[in-house]
Amino acid sequence: MLTIARGIDISSHQGDIDFQKVRDAGYSYAIIKAGQGFRQMDTFRKKYLPAVLAASLDWGAYWWSDAVTVPEAKQEAQAFLKALDGLKPTYPIYMDQEYESPCGKWGAAKNKQLRTDMVKAFLDVLQDAGYYAALYSSTDWLQNWVFDNQLTKYDKWVAQYASKCTYMGDYGMWQHHGDIPGFIGRCDGISVPVDLNDCYKDYPQMIKNHLLNGWTKADLQDKPDSIGTTITFLQARELLKAAGITKIIL
Repeated sequence: MLTIARGIDISSHQGDIDFQKVRDAGYSYAIIKAGQGFRQMDTFRKKYLPAVLAASLDWGAYWWSDAVTVPEAKQEAQAFLKALDGLKPTYPIYMDQEYESPCGKWGAAKNKQLRTDMVKAFLDVLQDAGYYAALYSSTDWLQNWVFDNQLTKYDKWVAQYASKCTYMGDYGMWQHHGDIPGFIGRCDGISVPVDLNDCYKDYPQMIKNHLLNGWTKADLQDKPDSIGTTITFLQARELLKAAGITKIIL
């Protein structure tokens, strides 16, 4: 697949970050840990998000799930929505199921349907609230720990530290480096290992076009030109041609 953007995902483990250096290194977005279980991370709105926005990076968020029942998964999703109140992410918001989560400690074979049902419950709450919701998990998790054939309506962010991602389902982002020997993620502006990701979908455009994640038509109004008339690129090109300017350098 064609990589259209590179990004990082971060939590408090990354400490202080110089996001301008991150941007200068060629990374255009950051996915920030917003919370875990029922609690919001202090670093989300108070520390990382203001700095991400100041560096003009696109952003999304993820929520580490500790749920062990469907009602708990729904409650976690509601906590996620509360943490996002008033914000407008340009990347999806993700449910994160991990091996270290309580449901991961059950083992792959136990309660596989319950883990799947918790994903559906969590993501449906987010989708019903108008967000582009997706699942973060590993290739192994999708193949062996949940029934991924029941999750085809949700986008995926797949973790696999390898030379290529072997997950056969649809996914929009691949996490390929982190804090694993042989696949240590390094980025200017961050002094410790960090997860690195390749993105294959134009999420900012998709989210804005469909008015998801809190975006409205008013947010997307074209800025008027100096005489108060909004013109398209094609209209501008025709005006330049009429003026005898045939070569346009962008």
